[in-house]
Amino acid sequence: MKITIKVPGSCGEIIQGMFHNTEPFLMTCPINLFSTVTISDEFHEMIGLGWKVELMIKKVLQYLECNKFNFGVEIKSALPRGKGMASSSADLAAAAKAVSLSLGFDLSAIEIAKLATTIEPTDGIFFDRIVSMNPLNGEIFSEIKNFREYKIAVFDFGGKIDTINVERRSDFCVESLPKMIDFDLMIKSALFNQKFFYKPELEKIIDFALKFDALGLNVAHTGTVAGIFFDESMSFKDIESIAEIINKKFPHIKFLTTTKLISGGFY
Repeated sequence: MKITIKVPGSCGEIIQGMFHNTEPFLMTCPINLFSTVTISDEFHEMIGLGWKVELMIKKVLQYLECNKFNFGVEIKSALPRGKGMASSSADLAAAAKAVSLSLGFDLSAIEIAKLATTIEPTDGIFFDRIVSMNPLNGEIFSEIKNFREYKIAVFDFGGKIDTINVERRSDFCVESLPKMIDFDLMIKSALFNQKFFYKPELEKIIDFALKFDALGLNVAHTGTVAGIFFDESMSFKDIESIAEIINKKFPHIKFLTTTKLISGGFY
């Protein structure tokens, strides 16, 4: 028996703030970089697991009322840690899904969200859409079913943030959630977040990027990365050339990679 589950990470959040002034929310930004969990009876080691995933496995076993789990578990991730790219959420979700399948069950995304949020604030990149959700309890407010696979240049402002201990705060309040990707809201959300997680020269970077046909910029609201969005028709080669120009103009940030917006879910 061998089960492999992949869950995408994120490039921060499309927007994050307060919904109806009372409910914290984030809009997911799933990208084509993944955490991969493999469960097998061909080995029995726990490879690459941190304490969060170990705790998630215990919670899944309790939830499913299973007393035995005799398989090996391995995690491999293409996502850097402490950057706001949903590495922990992807690990937790992929592990929960794989464990449940190995035991003859199939936990839903909603069930996994409820379990994950008991461990840490959670990014809903494992829902099969772009969703707006409460990261503290897993409640889904809205979803975007149809969207374009925008290409994204990912930049890092440096450092790491322990997202499990940060306070989810924002002065960015919305009364209704967009039904499509709204780049104006995206930029406003990024700028509102400056008072909580400051990113040097962010406004100048936005203005400069827009001169090179960028559509908008988002940030990890509790992380160190930002994503510059481009039309999906642009080649990665052209985007990388623009990213190098941006990097030269703003050497305090580091160009990490090019990626694209995808649907969330389990792969």
